[in-house]
Amino acid sequence: YLDDHAFPGMAHAVVVRSPHAHALIRSIDTAEALRSPGVLAVLTADDGARDGLKALRPSYEINVKTGEPLAFLPQPLLAVGKVRYVGEPVAFVVAETLPAALHAAERVAIDYSPLTAVTAPDAALAPGAPLIADSVPGNLVLDWETGDTVGVAAALARAAHVVSQRIGNHRIVTNPMEPRGAIGFYDIASGHTTVHA
Repeated sequence: YLDDHAFPGMAHAVVVRSPHAHALIRSIDTAEALRSPGVLAVLTADDGARDGLKALRPSYEINVKTGEPLAFLPQPLLAVGKVRYVGEPVAFVVAETLPAALHAAERVAIDYSPLTAVTAPDAALAPGAPLIADSVPGNLVLDWETGDTVGVAAALARAAHVVSQRIGNHRIVTNPMEPRGAIGFYDIASGHTTVHA
């Protein structure tokens, strides 16, 4: 666990996350947080853009079976203009201690304008549902079939009885006790970085 390690001069970070499932970000005021004792930096998407940081992209951008491109919105490191899920990172506070970072994070003032949200896949795909991203028409990333579609259709057409059932699958996620984390050190003299992960 990262909290088991302490190194000289180590700083701590806290992510300020959205309390909204879907909202426009009208403004982010970091002034009070920056004035908090022990704060080293308060970063937003604008800071990342100035540093040339890019959004995260999916591991696969095409359907590997059909070659069809996926519709997706690259995931920004910190929300840009809009939040799309509860807990989306909006700001990043760095301070000398964890309590100082937590204290400052509470002082980041974000003005949200809530939008209609949908939380179920069927509702997100319904006509007129709020769009999560303009680059994903109808909120549909991928419609994927696999197997012998023609053969199955022919077999069903000849079958004496056909039973239909809709089965909803739960969302499959991993639940680590601690999220992925790293502690990094940059040595100016050698130009090397050491990372404990």
